[in-house]
Amino acid sequence: MSDLTLTNDGVNPFDQIRLLDAEGIEYWVARDLMPILGYQQWRRFYEAISRAIAACQNMGHEIEKHFLPTVAKSIGGRPGDDYKLSRYACYLTAMNGDSRKPEIAAAQNYFAVKTREAELAPQSQELVSQLLSKFEEQSQVIKEQGRVIAELQSQVQNLLPISADFIPPGWDAPVWEKLPLQDKRHFRFMFRRRRFRPGNESDVKTLPAITSHQVRLQQKAEVERLTGVVSEEEKQRFDALKQQVLKQYRSFGGES
Repeated sequence: MSDLTLTNDGVNPFDQIRLLDAEGIEYWVARDLMPILGYQQWRRFYEAISRAIAACQNMGHEIEKHFLPTVAKSIGGRPGDDYKLSRYACYLTAMNGDSRKPEIAAAQNYFAVKTREAELAPQSQELVSQLLSKFEEQSQVIKEQGRVIAELQSQVQNLLPISADFIPPGWDAPVWEKLPLQDKRHFRFMFRRRRFRPGNESDVKTLPAITSHQVRLQQKAEVERLTGVVSEEEKQRFDALKQQVLKQYRSFGGES
């Protein structure tokens, strides 16, 4: 029986004669299967096929779906009858063959196993699809958890005090060292709240240092400019001009 199971190439003889039609459906030619099952005469083998057809019909299956009549290849004589057999038809033929033949026993075992595998294949495929779907769902959950963790880490990082020697990403160390202290605090704040980074370190200019007193003076001057308030010098010139006009007026009145 082991000689029937595998050929010298390590291939099962039943698989060697397996064919595929235009739609990719597998089938076996009865006259090719006959010698592998230990039959020498078509008449004897046809008896086993006939019993298999009857069994298939009794179980309510469509006959031509499993036993499709065809014409045997002619080798000089009159073409004979033949069949295209499905895997299930091969199994029924083996089950209705001469059980005394070791080839029949090997075929029964082979087609029983393969038929069962074919029946379970859709279920296995469905199970694989379900597992892949579960894996995809778990992957999405893991990604979302990673995003939430990263966001929490960012929030925690923003709550922690910044060290005095912290340089925001994107800054060149020599350029950063030249910045005034208030600019460093400003850019650290901009990085933490808005993730600000300089577009080009070579373009970063050092802001001029300025005191709070200078800022107040600038603000006062701007307010005076906007509200029309004049300086002390302007007031003095205005008062001098007013006194001159009054003096001239009094002089004119005294003469009259």
